[in-house]
Amino acid sequence: MKSNRVLLQATSIIVALVITLYFSYAKIAYAETQEKITRIIKKIEIKGNQRISTTAIRSSIRAREGDPYDPQLVSQDVDAIWSLGFFDNIGVELEEMTDGLRVVFLVTERAVIDEIQFQGNKKIKAKKLKKQIEIKEGDYVKPYLLKLDEDKIKELYIKKCFQRIQVHAESKVVDGKTVVVFNVEEGPKIRIAEITFTGNNNFKRRKLLKQMESRQKHFPAFIFPGRFEQKKFESDIVKVKEFYMNNGWLDVDVGWEITYNEDNTRMFLNIHVKEGERYYVENLRIQGETLFTEEELKEKLKLKEGGPFFLDAVEKDTYQLRLTYGEQGYIAASVKEKHVFSAEGTKVDVSFTVDEKDRYYIEKIKISGNDKTRDNVIRRQVTFNPGERLDTEKIRDSQRRLTNTGYFDMESGAPAGINFEPGSEANKQNVLIDVKEGRTGMLRFGGGYGANIGAFGDISYTDRNFDVFDLPKSWNDFLQGNAFRGAGEILTLRFSPGFQRTEIMLSLTNPSVFDSPYSAGASLFDYLRWYKEYQQQSIGSRVSIGREIQRDFFVKLSPEFDIIDIKRQDDKENTPQDVLDVEGSNLKAGITLSANIIKTDNIYMPSKGYEGESSLEFAGLDVDIAKYKFQTTKYNTLFEIPKWGKHVLAYGGTFGIVESTSGSEVPIFERFFAGGYGSLRGFQYRGIAPVDEKTENQIGGDILVVMNTEYLVPIYKDILRAAVFVDTGKADETVSDINFDHFRLSTGVGLRVNIPFLGRSTIAIDYGIPVIKEKGDEIQAFSFNFGGGSSF
Repeated sequence: MKSNRVLLQATSIIVALVITLYFSYAKIAYAETQEKITRIIKKIEIKGNQRISTTAIRSSIRAREGDPYDPQLVSQDVDAIWSLGFFDNIGVELEEMTDGLRVVFLVTERAVIDEIQFQGNKKIKAKKLKKQIEIKEGDYVKPYLLKLDEDKIKELYIKKCFQRIQVHAESKVVDGKTVVVFNVEEGPKIRIAEITFTGNNNFKRRKLLKQMESRQKHFPAFIFPGRFEQKKFESDIVKVKEFYMNNGWLDVDVGWEITYNEDNTRMFLNIHVKEGERYYVENLRIQGETLFTEEELKEKLKLKEGGPFFLDAVEKDTYQLRLTYGEQGYIAASVKEKHVFSAEGTKVDVSFTVDEKDRYYIEKIKISGNDKTRDNVIRRQVTFNPGERLDTEKIRDSQRRLTNTGYFDMESGAPAGINFEPGSEANKQNVLIDVKEGRTGMLRFGGGYGANIGAFGDISYTDRNFDVFDLPKSWNDFLQGNAFRGAGEILTLRFSPGFQRTEIMLSLTNPSVFDSPYSAGASLFDYLRWYKEYQQQSIGSRVSIGREIQRDFFVKLSPEFDIIDIKRQDDKENTPQDVLDVEGSNLKAGITLSANIIKTDNIYMPSKGYEGESSLEFAGLDVDIAKYKFQTTKYNTLFEIPKWGKHVLAYGGTFGIVESTSGSEVPIFERFFAGGYGSLRGFQYRGIAPVDEKTENQIGGDILVVMNTEYLVPIYKDILRAAVFVDTGKADETVSDINFDHFRLSTGVGLRVNIPFLGRSTIAIDYGIPVIKEKGDEIQAFSFNFGGGSSF
């Protein structure tokens, strides 16, 4: 018992001793920690820097002399110095000082590039490679930039068809200089020689190639070099598969293999298609509709019972149903689609469930972004009004009309956006029109050269958003385009100087007088033209009054008065009698009734739709004639390749007929001539016409027939396009000559270059070759035009 008590006392003493020792040690440790934490930074030094100033490094750190030492802050300062990008290594040393610490940042500067070299590059010069890379002599060596430049050089070589290019960059010291060397292994130039398909039983090779961006090499090689890009080709395989699925072959499998010729310069892409079975719609149902019958809605769908199951039609038909309801004001209507495959076979049941929701009406139309164009000018282009049922078809049509005015910035991608916001009542919506002002003035230059016409120029300025009453308040207003803008008036100033043609013209048109459907305009002109047979000067004026009968369809009545002065160019014996008959001054008073329609997606670069103009003129005094002229053009987008552009086929024609109303002959200056830009390319301007038997000079005809076809192929999006054209037609003597006799034919190629920063101007260069011509025709191979509009 006594021994137990002794043991217990001893244990208590030991425990008390341990506790005492523990707290004594903790107190000492805490004191030491507090001492370190409260140690003061007495001095901060930077060592190892040679080119980078100490001041620059110090400015990047937050630690300051006199502050308590904070390891975390010093670590952040190391990161800050590293982010300067000038150092390969950064360290920190702490040195004891009296009552504090010395903090030393040890830096190792990156080497400065003294020289950049390229080795192994045979096909691309070092000068061109140097322009391709980011690093320059005098820069610091940065490994990540070297890696980036390796990729840039590879990209350049791949564009040149060197698919197996290898590039390795290294930095080394040579004779005390830091040299960056790009070691290039070019490999052979490899072009796609052929793209073949196997297993494509339902689609021809040409149809499948249209789904792809990859192209085999063919003429012209600068457009179709046969360049292979792995990512693009893999994307093409996906597109071919999607094409099959969108046409009902849902189980299609598309694989591929690549083979080469012996010297690895020609690549053969072999695409293997396993089509599988085509799927068909067995049952098609539409549920939830009350506004329309099920059959009415089915008529609007691409999917049909018993027809193929087009995968992309599921989304398109869903969208079409929403559009159908949107045109009736149900803009919030939702459509859910569901398709179920049969357990066996290739049948699909498709159902659409419609939730019509509420019909909406327009409460207000709010316009924003128009700091130059007046509200009323914008409002007269929209086809909807407050209080009406909201119609999404009218919304789209108004957006197209606003875009086609040319007032707004086409380069922005959204020159005129239309959205909605809730109105003051549950079934009301405000329509928000947001526009981005653009250049409305277009400066146009044109010209050409011919054996008989010589050189000529064409300078004109057109502003489609002019305001004659918006006077400038200062020179800055005028110079910055803040004056004479915003009323939607059309101003045209034209000066066409030339060795054998000069024209001066001023016109002003208001397309909507007092915001009505009526238009009014006036013009003054002085036209001087030297022909081989005679000189013609026409001085006159014209006024016009028009009306928009319906959207995009206009009629116009234009009285005109001209003084036409004719002077022969040669003696009487060598001058056609047709010229002698009208020599001197001729007074002409006439009136023209015209109609035109424009139904294109874009008035500057149309790719679909049509446009046409018809005119009937009656004139009297010294010029008694009746003249009719009709011109039309149709545009079709044949197909569009993403990131490349639209392939557009344009075709149209011009027909004209003129007769004397007094029984005499039609004056030579009122007759028709064909040829030149806008007519038959490959022939000179007015180079096709009946010829005077005595003098062999062209004297014009009473009828004109011209037909044009042009195929536009994008080379680089919509900026650069190639054109292939065929023109045919004639100008013949009398109305009885309306037949295919004496038709001329020309064909050729051209380029179209759009200049975004010059408004909507287009450079058109054409080379035409007359295929069928007649004696007396005047030839002009090249034609050139700088401005807007089509080539015919």
